[in-house]
Amino acid sequence: MSSEDDIVELQNGGPQTSTDELAAGVSRWMRASTPFLYIELASVVLMLACIADWSGTVWFKYALSVACVSLMLCLVLQTCEFFVPGFLDLEIVPKREDGTGGHAVSKIASIFFLIWWLFGTGFITFKAPFITTSNGWFGAWAGLLFSMKWAVGVSSFYSGQSENIKWLFNLGICSFILLLASIPPLTQKWQHYSAAGFSIAGAAITLVCVTYIVVLHSSIPRTIMKTTLAMLFILWVVVAGVVTFYGPFIVTNNGYFSAWIGCLCTLKLLIMEMGDESPEHS
Repeated sequence: MSSEDDIVELQNGGPQTSTDELAAGVSRWMRASTPFLYIELASVVLMLACIADWSGTVWFKYALSVACVSLMLCLVLQTCEFFVPGFLDLEIVPKREDGTGGHAVSKIASIFFLIWWLFGTGFITFKAPFITTSNGWFGAWAGLLFSMKWAVGVSSFYSGQSENIKWLFNLGICSFILLLASIPPLTQKWQHYSAAGFSIAGAAITLVCVTYIVVLHSSIPRTIMKTTLAMLFILWVVVAGVVTFYGPFIVTNNGYFSAWIGCLCTLKLLIMEMGDESPEHS
């Protein structure tokens, strides 16, 4: 048989890869991204938001770089895990005798993504270009939250903590975000920016109170605890009312959400404390 006949026979043969095999391969490739799938999606959303609203400023370029670097690294990790199953579990830093070390590719990558998105979301949503709610704003915050979940895990952060302490942590986070969100209105002279000084003071007072309560929670008398939480609730109602009805957070942004979520946290804490019928601290 001539070489031409061999070529014709190969061309007339069945497909080298069936549709089922191709679908199975794609499915395995998708499953390889399970630990960071939502980080990929957040990166795509942020990237598309930058392209849709592109203006060529340095902050748009930075936001686009945050999205692109995150997406490319995710795809690299996903592809490596697909071709080398168990790649994410490979130990890069050997475990030492003192118990330290023992870090796998997954752990190192997750810490990098957490730091990357922490700075990225901070600049993108507090400075520019997505300081109000939009696809870019949600994409940036989603990238940070899912990176945090991959790196430290929600359960590990809250494990062993009482319900009160968990809500105090939430209130502390809201206070910190509100404090940071209140700085640009003052420096950039937003409309009704003077009220940002009030929100900074309220957030700072809350951080001090939260720290005090968390450290001395088991020894604070019930009466003092109830009075403190009631005062914090009143403070946050006033803060949220002023900064979201008067300014500077009259549109949905970091300051707007942190003010109202912080207010809800103080309400939840007050309700739990009022309903607590356990014996008074000795």
